[in-house]
Parts: sequence; C-alpha cells; structure tokens
Amino acid sequence: MLGEMIVIGDLKLRDGASGDEYDRLGERMYGLVSSLPGFLSVKSFKADDGEEITLFRFASEESLERWRTHPDHIEAMRRGHVEFYASGFLQICKVVREVGPFKHSD
Repeated sequence: MLGEMIVIGDLKLRDGASGDEYDRLGERMYGLVSSLPGFLSVKSFKADDGEEITLFRFASEESLERWRTHPDHIEAMRRGHVEFYASGFLQICKVVREVGPFKHSD
C-alpha cells in the first residue's frame, strides 16, 4: 500500500538481560500496538547466521507516529536501552512503489 511505513529492527540483547522480563514487556507492547488504528503487522525472521530482523508495518506515517509517541512505548524504549539491548538499529522506510501481489494461473 502506497504510503505504508515499514520499520526494520535488528536489536541485540545484552549478556545477562532477563529474557523472561523482555518477553513479558514484548507481549505487553504487542498487545498495545496491535490495538492502535493503522497497525498492520509485525513479523520476525532469523537468518542462517543467527541475525534476526523484525518488520513492523503501519498504514501511514500518522499511525507510526501514534505508536512512536505512545507513553507506554516511550517507557519500553527507555527500558530497552537501559536494561536489554547491547546494540542494534531501526530503519524507518516509506513504501513508494508496490508491485503485486502476483498470482500464477495454470
């Protein structure tokens, strides 16, 4: 969908970070983001070399901004930097062209 926003994340947990607490926070954030208008999906992919990428899809810049500025999400991002992440990056991308979906007919 033109105007759709894609956030690509590659965040590495630090040694000693509480996996259980991180998972609980992640579940809480998923419950919150999935209830916001314009949130489309989130999916994670793991490569053979162990790198894991997460893709978040939002219908518009406005819907992404609602998520980015939500007070609970701001607090979760703060905790991520302080408690959980050793390194990583986020890339914010806007869909400028879409081709497909393709269907093969026999």
